[in-house]
Amino acid sequence: MVCKLDCTKEEFDKLMKTVIAFRGACNYISEVAYNERCFNPVALHHLTYQDVRIKFGLPANLAVRARNRVAKSYKKDRKRMHKFTALSMDLDKKLFTLRRNEWTVSIATIEGRVKPKLAIGEYQRELLKNPTRDAKLVYRRDTKEFYIHITVLVNTPEPKGYNPVGVDVGINNLLVASGGFKVKGGEIKQRRRHFRELRRSLQLKGTSSAKRRLKRLAGREWRWVNTVLHQVSKAFVNSLVVGRDFVVMEKLNGIRQRCKHRKEQRADFHSWAFHRLQFMIEYKCLEKGIPVVYVEPEYTSQRCPRCGIIDKKNRRSQALFRCVSCGFQHNADYVASLNLRKLASGGWGSVNSPNVGVALHGNHLQATRFNGW
Repeated sequence: MVCKLDCTKEEFDKLMKTVIAFRGACNYISEVAYNERCFNPVALHHLTYQDVRIKFGLPANLAVRARNRVAKSYKKDRKRMHKFTALSMDLDKKLFTLRRNEWTVSIATIEGRVKPKLAIGEYQRELLKNPTRDAKLVYRRDTKEFYIHITVLVNTPEPKGYNPVGVDVGINNLLVASGGFKVKGGEIKQRRRHFRELRRSLQLKGTSSAKRRLKRLAGREWRWVNTVLHQVSKAFVNSLVVGRDFVVMEKLNGIRQRCKHRKEQRADFHSWAFHRLQFMIEYKCLEKGIPVVYVEPEYTSQRCPRCGIIDKKNRRSQALFRCVSCGFQHNADYVASLNLRKLASGGWGSVNSPNVGVALHGNHLQATRFNGW
């Protein structure tokens, strides 16, 4: 739950000094980790903890959180030294406390605790009545305000469903479902190209004012994309029937290396958030008790959903699918969603490791675990 902080000037200054110190500590720890080739959190703690406390004046728990952030970042890439630029810091339950009676939050800083008010609405207050876990304090440069991202634990119903709904995500069509739900992507693609052209012209200028505008533009584009994905995923999930439908999506691992596109299409393809749209669909489904299953995507765009023939010639163009054997013809994205649906129902083979544990009971697909949700 993202909550805006209504800070006094004194509270704002203390928080700003702390996030700057936290960022400095992360960069110091990162330099030590890279130079010493030490990426284990415990070993890194012994190398840096005392120096971080002295040099940056961080409380003990913040020093530990900084070390954890650095160690986590090096899990993915150890070939280069990581530099931290964001003004943010991770908070555990000892570093922040939510006061529901006053709707304030107590946060530890390098100059003692501050207790700013939360500028939130009734929807946020209702969700924050649930148990909370950890949080993240973030300074947004575009609005010049602090926000706190609080993890809220919410009980969700047990996912159940027996009717598979295949979902294909893309660019020309953002989302096509085997049940008939479809969202076109033409306007969104044009808007993203508009942002890209603006970025290009500002980068060519290279002035300080152009760089400031680039930062504002990046924030505006991210918020717009995030809003679009939320709207699309919410509309789709609301179209499903709880207790009957379950969602089938393709595994997107390696999609950017696997798929080939013309040169003029590459920017559109590599800038689009396929994984994020799937993530939003997944958690919105699980909130309602709708299972989500992932399957391998082999031949979903080349296989005929009617006769099962696989042939590259079936895909006549980006949009058109026409089977060379039986003549079945339809939109290529819709055909992909039908094949995903068929995979989940056992038509073209068994379903690979589902994201939500599922087991067949009669003609019902019943979830058996949540995998962290």
